[in-house]
Amino acid sequence: MDLRATPFRAFLKIAELGSFTRASEALNVSQPALSASIREMERQLGFDLFHRTSRRVSLTRQGQAFVANARRLVLESDWLHQKAEELRTNALRLAVQPHSVFFPERTRLTDSFLKVYSNTSIEVLTLGHVRIFDALKEENVDLALAIEPDCQESHRQGRDDELDRLIVRRRPMRLIIPAGHPLDGAVKIDDDLLKGHSVATINRLHGVSLADAVARGLVAAGARLVRPPEADAFSLLRYATLNRIMCVDLGWFDPELYLAGTGEAHRLTSVAAPFLGLATQLSVLRRRGEQRSAAMDFWEHAKQSAVEEPVCL
Repeated sequence: MDLRATPFRAFLKIAELGSFTRASEALNVSQPALSASIREMERQLGFDLFHRTSRRVSLTRQGQAFVANARRLVLESDWLHQKAEELRTNALRLAVQPHSVFFPERTRLTDSFLKVYSNTSIEVLTLGHVRIFDALKEENVDLALAIEPDCQESHRQGRDDELDRLIVRRRPMRLIIPAGHPLDGAVKIDDDLLKGHSVATINRLHGVSLADAVARGLVAAGARLVRPPEADAFSLLRYATLNRIMCVDLGWFDPELYLAGTGEAHRLTSVAAPFLGLATQLSVLRRRGEQRSAAMDFWEHAKQSAVEEPVCL
């Protein structure tokens, strides 16, 4: 059984180079063997793929129409072998949100795992929040790390995604105040202080339930919501700095990373806003059921790093 889609790779190489001779050299096969392979392929397909002359080789009309399908089949073959390699080697596929690269708690967890389990092959995939759940359910990844609403808010949202969760840490939501803002210098934001002020907030890229929970809390406190064109951790800080308005701080990103070298004029201060009653959690997610050993190792490693929190199932 040919799992490498060899005839299709040969067809594409000939189409690319326009020569059986050059293609046979590139594929490291004899020209008679390559020609015979293509002839058999054409026999089974029921049409010619190439016009052949003594001087040149070109695709027939049917051959041109067949190129896209051949490329797709070769790509699927490559993915199949990649998946087989992961299963053979116990490689761990871990999904993370793109903006989480700026969150020390997340990077500390993945870096420490790599140090402790140095012989484990791991691939970290950056996916949007919704795509992470799809990848887990479709078994395209073993585990995921995600910033989510705290477990109480999740229950209010009616979350039921048939996944196991391990809460690594929980953080209260805060607000960031730029230098020169009327509330600059406050050490805590109370509900009566927030009324009428504009606050830049996250969008649904961070997850619908989280974005909606934050929006509800701010509106209830009388804030005017501002949704910037970009709403990742860096972009929110930039928007707050340029427009001198407050922005949401989910608690995982250190503003000093953004402010390094920018000077006092761009000072940003993260302050508590306990009246909002909002918190987020860094969760490790997995499908329920049997797990590969590398995924079990990461789960146990994360459990050792976790801070004691109420169980959220």
